[in-house]
Amino acid sequence: MKNKFCSLFLTLIFFLTASVFAQEHEIQIDSWLLLGPVEIELPVYHDVRNIKNETFTINDLLHHDPLDITHWMPENGKTVQWSASRQLTWASRDNDILEFIPADIDNPAIVWSAFYMDSGRFSEATLTIQSHHPFAVYVNGTQRGLKAGSENADNEAGNHTEKLVLTQGKHLILVRSVYNPENDAAWTISGTISSNADAEFTQSLNPLRFLDLETLSNQPQLGSLGISSDGSLASMRINFPSPPDGEGDSWLEIRETATGNLHREYKGGKDFGSLQWVPEGRKFTYTESVDGKTTLWLADLETGSQDRLLKDVSDFGTYRWAPDGSFIIYTVSERPDSDDSGVRLLNDLEERRPWHFTRSFLFKLNVPEGTTRRLTAGLLTTSLHDISPDGNKLLYSRSHIDYSIRPYTVTEYQLLDIQTMTTDSLFTVPFGGSGRFSPDGRTILFTGGPSMFGAIGTNVPDGMVANDYDTQAYLYDIASNVVTPISLDFDPAIDQALWGGDSNTIYLITTDRSYSNLYRYDVRQQRFSKVNTETEVVQQLAISRNGNTVVYSGTGISRPVQAYTLDLRRDRTVQLRNPGSDYFRHVVFGDDKSWAFTTSAGRNIDGFVYYPPDFDPENTYPVIAYYYGGTVPVNRAFGGRYPKELYAAKGYMVYVMQPSGATGYGQEFSALHVNDWGIIVADEIIEGVNQFLDAHPYADRERVGAIGASYGGFMTMLLMTRTDIFAAGVSHAGISNIASYWGEGFWGFQYSAIATAYSFPWNREDIYVGQSPLYSADQVRTPLLFLTGMDDTNVPAGESLQMYTALKLLGKETAFIAVDNQDHHILDYNKYKLWKESILSWFDKYLKDQPEWWEYKYGD
Repeated sequence: MKNKFCSLFLTLIFFLTASVFAQEHEIQIDSWLLLGPVEIELPVYHDVRNIKNETFTINDLLHHDPLDITHWMPENGKTVQWSASRQLTWASRDNDILEFIPADIDNPAIVWSAFYMDSGRFSEATLTIQSHHPFAVYVNGTQRGLKAGSENADNEAGNHTEKLVLTQGKHLILVRSVYNPENDAAWTISGTISSNADAEFTQSLNPLRFLDLETLSNQPQLGSLGISSDGSLASMRINFPSPPDGEGDSWLEIRETATGNLHREYKGGKDFGSLQWVPEGRKFTYTESVDGKTTLWLADLETGSQDRLLKDVSDFGTYRWAPDGSFIIYTVSERPDSDDSGVRLLNDLEERRPWHFTRSFLFKLNVPEGTTRRLTAGLLTTSLHDISPDGNKLLYSRSHIDYSIRPYTVTEYQLLDIQTMTTDSLFTVPFGGSGRFSPDGRTILFTGGPSMFGAIGTNVPDGMVANDYDTQAYLYDIASNVVTPISLDFDPAIDQALWGGDSNTIYLITTDRSYSNLYRYDVRQQRFSKVNTETEVVQQLAISRNGNTVVYSGTGISRPVQAYTLDLRRDRTVQLRNPGSDYFRHVVFGDDKSWAFTTSAGRNIDGFVYYPPDFDPENTYPVIAYYYGGTVPVNRAFGGRYPKELYAAKGYMVYVMQPSGATGYGQEFSALHVNDWGIIVADEIIEGVNQFLDAHPYADRERVGAIGASYGGFMTMLLMTRTDIFAAGVSHAGISNIASYWGEGFWGFQYSAIATAYSFPWNREDIYVGQSPLYSADQVRTPLLFLTGMDDTNVPAGESLQMYTALKLLGKETAFIAVDNQDHHILDYNKYKLWKESILSWFDKYLKDQPEWWEYKYGD
């Protein structure tokens, strides 16, 4: 199998082959990319002793990088701007020993030498660089070591040896060498690499590569997308994370929607939080927060002025402009006095949540006068939904605990007349969502679960309970109090709903099978129509006030985030921003294909497949089966917490399936989730994987892995008790005991109010015990890895620990990765990478028979 994978990487048509080795020996690096030489000067007063009683020498130049090499990908012919009048150009050279000739032998100079090592598997190697002159060594943009001394011509050249731990993929080796004019030895560089017998390396000068974890972790991000009231300008925040902590650079861009051209750019550390466009003119507001206090600023693009609207507001939350721009409604939080006794009475289940007693209230800021007024108080949070078009009324909601009705909380929607300070209660419902006034002020567009208004929003056969995570849209007539469900026969679930420029048009971002699509709803004709977009997964949407222009951003399989303008009158699309165009320029992705199957019960189960970038149907590949199985489908977004493109880049076929119970396929399909807890889903996954293997002869039936998280982690555990078709399993933050999750997880009992509607441990032992993997742990025959954030408040870490304990006592193959100080999602930059490496190395161990990476990290 090792030879098979070695040959797989040697056939990459886009890599320049220079040397290949898979036996234990030392090779000479004989192909390089060179940049320079270029003259540099010692600083003035370099010969004056400093406070450490030292002078500045040639060796000290190694400690200063004259160029930012963080994201360097050297390429023959690529230029680097050295100064306003000079460009340097990378050039290839084939030689065992490189000799450089400085322009002036009496002055210092520097040169960069680089090459790539493509590792076909996890490997350890030793890099040795030799030179009579000082140099520093970088691996993947990080300085790893240096040789500070110089040796004259009569002595042997000095060297630096660096141990390399190379994961599968391409790695950049870079040497920055400094010419010492006081040294009479030739300015040369040479290098060797020695490796163990199992190493699979290809040396090249070509930056083309497959996706790797470092590239994925530092990819550019685009957020806070907005549009000016006239639709002419779009705002967005660009963020480039970078090692060692992921902080990187972040800035605000204002772009012209018609062309995508940059109109204004703001760099230099400003926060620009919560940016919103003012309803009139080319103005926007943003927040800056320091030490828990927030200041609200108004920026005018026409005049260049900035005015402070609010100063140092403690516990500031969110804000919204009035339609005419005459005032702002903002929120401020209040907390009770802290109790340090360590002993407290829990009156309600929700009081376990540390933030439960934090309350948020509404305030009004008059613009430009600057006067403020508190609008709400009391015991309950008042959540603002919208401001009426005439600016006279606020739509807000308050939530009440009610253990007599699912999901044990109800939402009261009210109108507040801010002139008379009187309130009008509209209704109180379970499964409530957001609300927005129509432009004419006569109707409110609500989103919520199918049961929000009782049976009028449900569309399931008799005997089934609707899945209230399958969000629907409703129109509420204010004058008559009549509610009209508009998505009853519309299969996609509603993620976001916005009015267009008039009261007849609604735009909706939807979960539409594995896609996130944009739809338009015509109120008079009661008709949905799909709006064509350039992305498979629409993530952000903003509409101009007149409804003529839309800006949106999104991603897709092997397509990082991009932003677009859509001119709705002309049906014309313009790309606003593609922040990853240069960053991913050298990354090669594999193909993807849709693949569905029909279950023995006659249900069609959607899915799609990621292929390795160098896929060859004549070879066989290990397979990773990925699923969620809970209430939402796995969409086609790029990357994410479980990056399928990365798994494919490591040589796996990745099969993603959408079992019964997912939203986006209609209410009848999503209702299969209710009171199932995995039995239908497990059988469908097993049947689907078997049909997939039958239909794809190049998928290796003996090397199939399973991975899921949260409900998907529960599914991994359950699957391992019901089948042995998998060679390895991975469960992140999974549920092993449905009853303990129901009672202990912060949201367990409320999630179960939907997932196990009307079912409890005392009346459905068949679910809470019979379908809990813990009680069938002795049936597990597959190596199973558990991972969890140890501060997980959603699915407590104990859920993984219980199952891990059982498997350890049963003598099963298992492992447990505890991620300290992380919740349900692993968000810490470095912990994310270590967590992801653990998953990949586990699969390499059991699906590729390559245990070296796992053993390097965790031992035998």
